[in-house]
Amino acid sequence: MAFLTREEMLQALQEFETEDLEKALQAAQASKLAREEQFYFLHYFLQEERIEDTENNQAVLTIPITDMTLNPIQMVHGGVTALLCDNAMGYASFLKAKRSGVTLNLNVQYHKPGLGKYLIAKADVIAEGSQMNGTRCEVRNETGTLVASATATFYHRK
Repeated sequence: MAFLTREEMLQALQEFETEDLEKALQAAQASKLAREEQFYFLHYFLQEERIEDTENNQAVLTIPITDMTLNPIQMVHGGVTALLCDNAMGYASFLKAKRSGVTLNLNVQYHKPGLGKYLIAKADVIAEGSQMNGTRCEVRNETGTLVASATATFYHRK
């Protein structure tokens, strides 16, 4: 793909509808935040919120259900749900290990369609090692319906 000048990009955008331009602007804002802040593009683009639940020793992440998270049959795309599980469990593992890590494996079971206003993922560490942590996660919608459950293993380099 050839790189366009700023002027060429602005000219090319003239053919798009306002709805398309709003999504493009949201993507541009997420890209800028990812460069300037500590999280990555999809965290900002999907409007992910992180909460550390110290009382229950869990990592909690939420994302709103929007037209950009839906699949063609109007439920949250399974890949979005899997991403939410991975991020929540990775956050839980990070909080326990106190250092960054990577996913070694991820297993997601889907129970009900992702419908409603938002999804809430709650994750915790169930097996802690010096370099690897085993985690589990449940994803529910705002009414408490279990959408998915997952397990994963994370590696944290010393």
